[in-house]
Amino acid sequence: MTTEKRVRMVTKSANVVYYTIYLLTIIAVVSIFFITYLDVETWTIDPLSSLGTAISTVYMILLLTAIPGSLLYFHRTTVKIKHEEDEVIMFAKYKKASYIRLWIVGLFLVVGVVLVYLLRSQSMIFTSGIAAIALYFCKPSQTKVVRELDLDVDLYR
Repeated sequence: MTTEKRVRMVTKSANVVYYTIYLLTIIAVVSIFFITYLDVETWTIDPLSSLGTAISTVYMILLLTAIPGSLLYFHRTTVKIKHEEDEVIMFAKYKKASYIRLWIVGLFLVVGVVLVYLLRSQSMIFTSGIAAIALYFCKPSQTKVVRELDLDVDLYR
């Protein structure tokens, strides 16, 4: 199998994870909409209560450490594996690191959307937006794979 084909396969599988995370986010938003629309009796937390403040503070701290942490993990992993002799192992490790980065940021996005509903807090909207923007910058593409692994592949001849 050629390097170009491996790059395409890794990109396609990572894009499946990327769009799955956005699908889960949309499912959460639609579910919350129907719960609100049908006026179902639900449990909400006052954002100014001690519990609401604690939840939002912990979420913000975890989000603001998880995003750079996952990006740093991914960067360090790609720096290590770009010198791997076996391409199969290199692409497998890259795919695993990409999945980990996407799922960490993506789960914070989904949790943030749920917390927007539970807390009814404007700060949760902004933190969910931060997670969505971070996930957007993690979107896999063929050019990113080639650049991050320093491959000598010309995918766009």
